[in-house]
Amino acid sequence: VRAMLDVFGLDPLDPHWARATANRDNQAMNTLDTLVRQQLEERDQARKDHDFARADVIRDQLAAAGVTVADTPAGSTWDLSR
Repeated sequence: VRAMLDVFGLDPLDPHWARATANRDNQAMNTLDTLVRQQLEERDQARKDHDFARADVIRDQLAAAGVTVADTPAGSTWDLSR
């Protein structure tokens, strides 16, 4: 089956597809990082403004989307929930 698919350039085990997948994964993580950082900046501003209800809403929305926020002395960080 792989040989037949390879005739059309569609061998799923060809290293080309692994690189393409890795590139898409990196691009997706970069996009996600940009979006989450924007939310974290908004949350940080809400905390500076003592609008803790808004900061909590942002944190809860991120958590609902599978993003864990950790507050550190250097600022907020994020990771995907597991």
